[in-house]
Amino acid sequence: MIQSALLSIFCSTSVAFAAEDAEDKKVPDDVETVTITVDQRRVNLQDAPLSVTAVNGELMEQANITDATDLNGYVPGLQINKSGGSERMVSIRGVGSQTPENFFSNPGVSFHMDGAYITNNIALNMGFLDVEHIEVQRGPQGTAFGAASTGGTLNVISKKPVLGEFFGEVQAGFGNYNYNQGQVAVNLPLGDDFAIRAVAQTTSHDGYAESNGIPGGYELDDANNDNSRVSAKWQASDDLSVVFIAQHYDAHNNGAALKAIDDPNSDPRVVSQDFPAKFDMTMDVTSAIVTWQLSGMTFKSITSYQNMDHAQSFDADRSTIDNFGGYDHVTTWATSAETVMQEISLSSDPGRFFEWVIGGIYLNSNSDQYVNEYAGTDPDDVTSVLPADTDPSSLPANLSYAENSSLERTSWAPFLQGTLNVTDDMQIIAGIRYNDDSFEGLSSTYYATPSPKKFDTDEVTGKVAVNYTLSSNNMVYTSLSRGYKPGGINSGAVNAMVVSTTIEPEIVDAFEVGSKNQLLDNKLKLNVSAFYYKYKDMQYIQEDPIPYSGGLGNIPEANIWGIEAEASWWLFNDSVQLGINATSLHGEYPMEYYALDRREADAAGAAALANGDAPYAWSYEWFVARGSATVNVEGNTPPNLPKLAGGINATWFGELEDGLITARIEYLYRGDYSARIFSTDVDQVNSYGLVNMFLQYEPDDANWKAWITATNLTDKAAIAGRFVDPYGSGVVSDEYVAPRQVIANFSYNF
Repeated sequence: MIQSALLSIFCSTSVAFAAEDAEDKKVPDDVETVTITVDQRRVNLQDAPLSVTAVNGELMEQANITDATDLNGYVPGLQINKSGGSERMVSIRGVGSQTPENFFSNPGVSFHMDGAYITNNIALNMGFLDVEHIEVQRGPQGTAFGAASTGGTLNVISKKPVLGEFFGEVQAGFGNYNYNQGQVAVNLPLGDDFAIRAVAQTTSHDGYAESNGIPGGYELDDANNDNSRVSAKWQASDDLSVVFIAQHYDAHNNGAALKAIDDPNSDPRVVSQDFPAKFDMTMDVTSAIVTWQLSGMTFKSITSYQNMDHAQSFDADRSTIDNFGGYDHVTTWATSAETVMQEISLSSDPGRFFEWVIGGIYLNSNSDQYVNEYAGTDPDDVTSVLPADTDPSSLPANLSYAENSSLERTSWAPFLQGTLNVTDDMQIIAGIRYNDDSFEGLSSTYYATPSPKKFDTDEVTGKVAVNYTLSSNNMVYTSLSRGYKPGGINSGAVNAMVVSTTIEPEIVDAFEVGSKNQLLDNKLKLNVSAFYYKYKDMQYIQEDPIPYSGGLGNIPEANIWGIEAEASWWLFNDSVQLGINATSLHGEYPMEYYALDRREADAAGAAALANGDAPYAWSYEWFVARGSATVNVEGNTPPNLPKLAGGINATWFGELEDGLITARIEYLYRGDYSARIFSTDVDQVNSYGLVNMFLQYEPDDANWKAWITATNLTDKAAIAGRFVDPYGSGVVSDEYVAPRQVIANFSYNF
């Protein structure tokens, strides 16, 4: 019924999208008129012949979008959830990261900050600070932008220094769950050609859930974060500018609230767990962006250095000793990563018969990981921390898994792309890129002798596209592109029976057609696209008959297709704006392929012990029994493909005698989907819908404004994502959307 209502509303607005700002009104800029970066060029979003959404800073403020997961519902096809640890699983059109708790893997959706590629998806925990807008490009990125990816890319664009002006802003927010946020931003000019922008933010709130298995209670999903950035702009000449950006993030939180589906407590905000989850992270990202206008061309360089340290602990069994019949605790999961990235490009000036861009990207990243996990039945045997230099002869008997790994990744990729302006209305775009990735490192489990690993992979990717301007307000395009996600190393698969120590690259061939339109005297904009993806060696979480030896595997073939639309419409003399985004996704595995379901493997192993086919757990016969529980996934739907998802919103701008009232209400919907490739009953995640509201007052001729944001107005405890742990206890756990939050905000400009 909800799907029918959404579709009927979409059909009723399918002749329109957003308009130019009305004169003499304080109407905020339309999100769809943002200038974005596409193939190293700055273009208007409506002129870009690809599926892309820009979420501007003003919308983020209204909707209280402070974290990556808050983007759910605002971008067609985008879904971001938490895994069993602290990683963020990001997918676009169902394609992305099916690799939780495996930091040696590569994301299917690449993440960039001001164009600099961020290698580790744990960095998505940083949140958003002083953002101008966020660009989300959907579909393979295999030619002239950042790191190659199969699903798409997120590029967070920060506010930059402004020359010759001194100004600033102080902002404060207070809400339920003891929410407190403060932010100060200052733009300081130093002469006519140099300026600095500095911003500092602190955020804290109580946990959204509580663990009743720890005496006195233990809150989860709290926040204690500090985020700061200093950026400087030097306009050396009319043709040369240099922007320097340095950001520091520091978080010391309790862990995420992931609730086991068999938790005996029915309250979704209470978890029955007896081991405290922790999350600590510091990250520094430093970048330098050089733009140099030469004769007939532009040179651009992005240099970035990144350093991340992260440590976490969590209750792997998501239960108590009494309920679980024992304990399974990850007491230490520490990762660190140091990355250097360099991207350069040279592009011709626009307006020529033939436009071109040539360049390349280089990446070197060194990562380390250290893990301790303990399991047993006697609570007195629980060990909290085991130092990395522990003597192997003194390992405790309850140590169920230990890993000490390091990896160096080196990547380089030259690219070339050209645009042929056949006529004023028709362009043909063709690009090619060579991707080369090498992985080399050491890995040991249970403190065995380190095992050296090396894996090299390369692939040629590119695209061909044609776009045609039907009129000044209507454009159609079609494209065929190839995306690539590097392979890598399975650090924990040293002793595996089935899972390989290396991961094959993931390749996608994508076909897309779309149209961008401005109608009804520019009062309405409508962007639609349809796509078909054909995957080769799609990466997925692969279980091994030997516990703790899983990693990533490759399904030989997968097909995904869908349709998506974005529309907004100005009505009633530009005092009301209606908006909608909708996506329908489908897919299947078209060929016979057998994979091991961890839950079925556990059941088969238990049956073998019960009927005497296996003499004891961890015997060869027990492994064989577990391995016999493979299932054929042919015909199943790939994960993260809701048949319908999107949002509807209405914004009213009311002019008072002394100011402007802005009121917004929105409904966000995500349909049912499967969490894993097996599509069993336990994999089915139910649909949900959320209602959010926003109300702001901004007086005329004043330098302050106040607003209230209410999210999840009905306080729905909906399941945002489901995680089936393939490595440790095999427990299925749910991540719930945040409860109702009402936050009052005030800002003062000077």
